[in-house]
Amino acid sequence: MDIETIRRALDKQPQQRKVAAVLIPLVHTAEGLAIVLEVRAATLAIQPGEVCLPGGGIERGETPQEAAVRETCEELLVEPRQIEVLGKLGTSEGPGGRALHAFVGTLADYRGTFSPDEVDRTFTLPVQWLVDHEPDVYRVMLQPQFPDDYPWDLVPGGRSYPWRARVNEVPFYRGTDPLVWGATARVLGAFAKAMHGCG
Repeated sequence: MDIETIRRALDKQPQQRKVAAVLIPLVHTAEGLAIVLEVRAATLAIQPGEVCLPGGGIERGETPQEAAVRETCEELLVEPRQIEVLGKLGTSEGPGGRALHAFVGTLADYRGTFSPDEVDRTFTLPVQWLVDHEPDVYRVMLQPQFPDDYPWDLVPGGRSYPWRARVNEVPFYRGTDPLVWGATARVLGAFAKAMHGCG
């Protein structure tokens, strides 16, 4: 066994879909700048019918920004030339604990199109409404659960080992219809916070 053998073996490993990227697409409306949001198709296995931003898993060899743009094009049936990425918002925790990279960009000449395989419909949320409203945030304690055959005798301290409960903050934007909550609300809350005081 040598380093090159290990490197080749690692290159063959499938990339786990633990990292994702989303785009906050901004469009001009009669109410000013607004964010295009999607309602996920009811046929999807994960989070059917929920509100989300366009985005998805980052593929091997792809940057987070490239993934956000590609997924937006696939889901909203637009061309890359219609998207101008303004910057990266940051990284937060997405569904299932995966890292979620968020970008903000403009979407030119958007005609309300979407892929029915992934999206049931789209709607817009005015940026000013988002800036003016705080989400309700609920703290959820996620406690570890163990199978009956867990090898407690191998754990230092056994059953009294000080496991840490994970705290998950779940935001809800009341007044949105359909409801914006969870990871999507977390990303939009970060965007609103960045916009405060920018006039």
